[in-house]
Amino acid sequence: MASGNTLALFDAVDGAPPVTLGATLTNRPGASTPVELFLVWGFNSGTDSYLDFRGVMPQHYAGGGISCRLWWGAASATTGDTVWLAALRAFEDDADDIDVSHTYDFNTVTDTAPSASGEFTVAAITFTNGADMDNVGAGDFFILRVGRNADDGADTMSGDGQLLAIEIRET
Repeated sequence: MASGNTLALFDAVDGAPPVTLGATLTNRPGASTPVELFLVWGFNSGTDSYLDFRGVMPQHYAGGGISCRLWWGAASATTGDTVWLAALRAFEDDADDIDVSHTYDFNTVTDTAPSASGEFTVAAITFTNGADMDNVGAGDFFILRVGRNADDGADTMSGDGQLLAIEIRET
């Protein structure tokens, strides 16, 4: 597959919070008539929180690096930075046990809040191939865990960061 092509798309409804430290599902109404409804996941500024997306890596994935593009906005803030993080967990056919503990190895990006509440921006978190992405290969079931590192000193945005969607691209 060519670099830059989309491998997967996840909408807010595709996310599932982990049992502990989960993001909160909320909504943002649009301003058209009739009013659109945008489901978003709220990531609190005071506590680290996470969200899981499950998928199968497409067979046409060529095995290179990927970029996770997070479409996000702010519940109320118009300044400050948010530290986003993402990690992958691979489940190879008849090899990985869901009942065994796994340590997620996060990659991060610090991104600036959009200039107005109600606007969304894109933060990209990149992974090289192989161990950097838990060796997820073509045809593998995986979990993409995203989160906000609220206690990182670089995370200066007040209020919730709101995640709208994620695109995974091959790099």
